[in-house]
Amino acid sequence: MNAIDISISGLLFGLLMVAPCLILIWQLRLGLNKQFSIAVIRMLIQLGFVAVYLKYIFLLNNAFVNIAYVVLMVLIAAFSAIRTSNLNVKKLWFPTFLSMLFPSLFTLFYFNQSIVKLDNVFQAEILIPVAGLMLGNTLKSNIVALKIFFNQAQKENKTYLYLLANGANRMEAARPFIKESIRTAMAPNIATMATVGLVSLPGVMTGQILGGSDPVLAVKYQVMVMIIIFFNSLLSNLLQLFLVVKKGYDKQDRLEKRILKNK
Repeated sequence: MNAIDISISGLLFGLLMVAPCLILIWQLRLGLNKQFSIAVIRMLIQLGFVAVYLKYIFLLNNAFVNIAYVVLMVLIAAFSAIRTSNLNVKKLWFPTFLSMLFPSLFTLFYFNQSIVKLDNVFQAEILIPVAGLMLGNTLKSNIVALKIFFNQAQKENKTYLYLLANGANRMEAARPFIKESIRTAMAPNIATMATVGLVSLPGVMTGQILGGSDPVLAVKYQVMVMIIIFFNSLLSNLLQLFLVVKKGYDKQDRLEKRILKNK
């Protein structure tokens, strides 16, 4: 089966669905008209550019260009995670960047080398889309982990100080916050894995089937993608929180207040 194309008229009919959404938001006075409109416009512009430049990146298929593009994706994701978490970008962007970069590069190369068994592990058609899938999910879990960690650090500061007073080091005293952050951040991934095929058909599988792939092949890719997403998110969250504990407290092991607000 060949991929079924969407015509210009089909795209226009799809965009017509935005109108009732705007009407309902306005009628219910949700206050989301501006945000939704901007989001739709940004999506169209950004994906329009992606459709153009990815075509040329795929044709070029240069290892250095492909890696540079993945690093750029990670950099943007790191900034987005800190801003969305309402934290100090200057203090936390680099630890977050590192915590997303190294697990992502390792997982990508492992996927391409050992799972898909590509001759060229830098192949753009696999490297960039899989990186996008992983980073999109890792970004969401990192945002949740950061928010939960600093919320817990503020609420349970007395418990943290009590543990310090009883001989615990900074990492040991912050361990309850780290555990709660990881549990909360990874819960949606676990729920998705547990219900896939029953509640939903995920994006990779659906995209491949719509693109004409055999359903069995689509399932193989979906299983592998969900596993590497969970693996990458877990490693990234652990590394991020480890680095955040180093940066989020001062030399006297007190919570750094300036880190809690993006200035």
